[in-house]
Amino acid sequence: MIKIASALTLLLLSLASTLTNAGATLHIGSGYGTACATGGCPIYGTEVNNINAVIDIYQNASNAPALNSPVYLILGVANTPSASSVIENSVLNASLINTSGQSTAVSTAFDKYAGAMTSSNVYSFLNLPGANNSNSFTNWSAAALAVDGIQANNFGIYLFSLNSNGFAGNDYLNIHTNLLPEGTFAVAYGTDSSGKSYSTAFTNAGMRDTPPRPSAVPEPMPLVLICLGLFGIAFITKRKISA
Repeated sequence: MIKIASALTLLLLSLASTLTNAGATLHIGSGYGTACATGGCPIYGTEVNNINAVIDIYQNASNAPALNSPVYLILGVANTPSASSVIENSVLNASLINTSGQSTAVSTAFDKYAGAMTSSNVYSFLNLPGANNSNSFTNWSAAALAVDGIQANNFGIYLFSLNSNGFAGNDYLNIHTNLLPEGTFAVAYGTDSSGKSYSTAFTNAGMRDTPPRPSAVPEPMPLVLICLGLFGIAFITKRKISA
C-alpha cells in the first residue's frame, strides 16, 4: 500500500509539473533577425534573455494554432509603485513576422497599469488563468539584484495589447520600444480558440540589462612613466647597496 501511495504521489506531482509548464511556449527575444530572437541567451545562470529597445515574442511551439487577438506583452518595471507615463508610452510599434519572413504591421495599445507586484507571480497578479507560475516576484527580484545590482522592492506591472491576428507556430511579434529601465522584465500571454493559455516561463522571459563594460586599460604614456619610475628606484637601490 505504501508503495502504491508513493507511486500515486509521484504521478500527481509529475502531472502538476506538466500542467504548470503547459503552454509556456512564448519566448522573449532580442528582436527578429538577431542571434537571440528565439531566446536561449541567458544572462542569469541558465535563465532570462537580455532585451533592449527591440523585443520579440517568439511562438516556440511549431504546431501552435493562431492565437486569439490580442496577445499581451507584460512589462514588470523594478521599483515603480505608481504608474509612469514614460512606461505607458514605451511601446512604439509592432509587426507580425511569419515563418516565410513576411512582415505585417499590428496595432498596439497600452491597456493598464495593474499596480505594484510584491509577491506571487505576474500571471496570478493579473488574474490570467492557465499560465506558467515561475515569473514570480522572488525570481525577478533575485535576477535584478544579481545581474543589475537592483534591490527591487516591487515591480510595477504594465499591460499592452498586440492586435495580432494570425500569430501561430514559429511566428514572431517584433516590438520596438523606447529604451526601458534596467531590471525591467518582459513576458507574454495569449489564448487560442479552444481556450488554451500560452505564456512565458521565467527561463525564457526577457530582462533589460546593460552589456558589461570593458575593463579600463592604462594609457600608454602613464604606463611608460610607471615603468621608468620602477627602473629608477631599482637603479638607486642598487647604487646604495654597492656603496
